[in-house]
Amino acid sequence: MSSTFGTYSVAYSGMYTNQAALTTTSTNLANVDTTGASKVQLTSVDSSTSQSDGTSTTVSTNGVTVSSITRSRDIYLDSTYRTENAESTYLAVKSGNVEYIDTILSEYDTVTTDDDGNTTATSGVEDSITDFFSAWETLSTSSTSETDRIAVVTAGSDLLTKLIAIDEELQQLQEDAVTGVEDGVDSLNDLAEQVADLNAQITLAEAGGGEASYLRDQRDALLDEMSSLANITVTTGSDGVLSVSISGVTVVDGDEYNTLAVEGSGTTDDPLKVVLADSGNEVDITSGSIKAYMEDADQTGYETIDASDLPYNFTTDATSSITTMRQALNILITTLATSINSLTSSGVDLDGNAGLDFFTTIDASEPLSITNIQVNPELVSDSDKVVTSSGEDDGDNSIADAICDLDSDTALYENEGTSLDIIDYYSAITTWLGTEGDTLSSNYATQAALVTQLDYQRDAVSAISIDEEMSNMIKYQTAYAASARVMNTIDDMIASLIDAF
Repeated sequence: MSSTFGTYSVAYSGMYTNQAALTTTSTNLANVDTTGASKVQLTSVDSSTSQSDGTSTTVSTNGVTVSSITRSRDIYLDSTYRTENAESTYLAVKSGNVEYIDTILSEYDTVTTDDDGNTTATSGVEDSITDFFSAWETLSTSSTSETDRIAVVTAGSDLLTKLIAIDEELQQLQEDAVTGVEDGVDSLNDLAEQVADLNAQITLAEAGGGEASYLRDQRDALLDEMSSLANITVTTGSDGVLSVSISGVTVVDGDEYNTLAVEGSGTTDDPLKVVLADSGNEVDITSGSIKAYMEDADQTGYETIDASDLPYNFTTDATSSITTMRQALNILITTLATSINSLTSSGVDLDGNAGLDFFTTIDASEPLSITNIQVNPELVSDSDKVVTSSGEDDGDNSIADAICDLDSDTALYENEGTSLDIIDYYSAITTWLGTEGDTLSSNYATQAALVTQLDYQRDAVSAISIDEEMSNMIKYQTAYAASARVMNTIDDMIASLIDAF
């Protein structure tokens, strides 16, 4: 049984421990609106000593003592959140880029309103294709008309202008993806440096038994940001040192960090890759926004098309949706141009001269493609050179007729092994884009909801509740007052004992 003075010590320990608990409660209430702040909890344990005389053991209770002051965090929820967050930002970028591609195509759509006020939206590219073949249809019935010849040249130029403009916007989107990788890696480096610095501060603050929950909260917020960029793995060693790695490559180790760099330009011959700046060893990034930008910057799948390749089978196997769309449009115009050129070059112009290609390259040293195509400048300056006939016979419009027939030629294009005419081929492109967009958008919505749910679960563990803290404050305040009352009672007892002598 404790002595009078032993009981005094027990009461004092109760006052001290509950005062410390009130301090943690005060800290929580002060940070109730602080973003990223975790609830701080005090853990107390019985303070007792034991003595043995060889035959028996006597246990003396010395009250209570503070065992630890820790943050309320679930490391497993944190790990799961960061893994799913990386996937969410990956899907956000992929979905956003497909949505932007759709916006680019929509910029060239047309809207018409009839007399009843009804509006109809039609594809701008499809309209231009139709207008081009309509011009040839008109010319096939009046091959000597200068106006109709000029109309064919103009319609061809308009079609090219629209397709080239779309391709240039897609190229810019792909360049933006390269920038996204570079900016993402810069951000990753900056965050890694900050985490390493906080590791050093936390080690220093806790070296003498101090508490640095506010620094740990800052570090967790930085780790969450890193997870949005790449697939990070966070581990804490037996020595308490926190490290961050990406696919096994250490990025942060205690107060040290490794700088990452971006190599490559994003072309097929020089793809983008993320490496360690010091060693040049590649870092395999498998998720996060950086991975999404790396995929969409990849130009593998975009290639020139030779006449011997026709019909060129369009597939959607490319990693980049941007590359897929660029190659789809490249196939559309290159196939059309090659087919028309094979016809016009076999005929004669209005003056009986050998026929010229309707479409030519801008740079003769490079193959025909959507980035290297124009209506033959000779036809622009002299519409008499537009070829409509295969010979000099009057009324021979066989070349113009053959070009008109290309409009419905189902052997001209191929999509996943299915033969299509030009309009159906373009419809297949837009259908793929719509399906891809819907799939990515749905996947992103599902993933974002999962991340939000995980964040709610983390908050359930670590978030500060005013109601809970107010309840704790009353509990600790009452316990403190009770311990103080015990001390006062002991004081009175000791005073009575002294008075008795």
